[in-house]
Amino acid sequence: MQTGNREDYLINILRLSEEGGVVKTSKLAAIMDVSPASVTEMVRVLKEAGFVNYKKYQGVTLTEEGLAYARNLRRKHHIMERFLTDVLDVDHDSAHEEACRMEHSISDDSVNKICRIIGTKKDCDCDACNNPCDKEVKVSLLSDLKDGESGIISHLKCDDVQDLKQLIAIGFVPGREIIMKSVTDETVIVEISGEFVAISSDLTSRVYLEE
Repeated sequence: MQTGNREDYLINILRLSEEGGVVKTSKLAAIMDVSPASVTEMVRVLKEAGFVNYKKYQGVTLTEEGLAYARNLRRKHHIMERFLTDVLDVDHDSAHEEACRMEHSISDDSVNKICRIIGTKKDCDCDACNNPCDKEVKVSLLSDLKDGESGIISHLKCDDVQDLKQLIAIGFVPGREIIMKSVTDETVIVEISGEFVAISSDLTSRVYLEE
């Protein structure tokens, strides 16, 4: 069975279980538009993998491992959907369809970086993240750097999506080293990945660095 297909089942089991606890295989078949026999076969595969509990005539529930896996998938979907709509200006329907495909292939590390860039709002699925934003991490602001000092970009925090787009477009990506080259009241010049970039000084307070 393809991984994406198994993950679709886990996501739908999660959604249905939040509506009413134990999920009937008939309801799962209906929402996924497949035959009851197909559902039974997949549920057995998921049970063997340790993702679900299943009792014939009673229904399906997610195991602790299955719940964490499904919630992480849904978290990836929400992050990618927001990135597509807010940063790339993709319409919501198209963004939803693309996020459905991307959630199966994007790595945890990549989606965590995107989450930090766009400042995705915290929700219940954040508990499934392997590198949560609210963990104990010391950070400083780019605006605190003096000429010649450097740091590693931790994350961006922008209320204005246009500021966010501008910073992403010129290379402000978590994990990259940034070196302060020149500071004036209105303009800051920094070096990122060997390139010199000038930004307005007020944007430096939107960039957080690892300490």
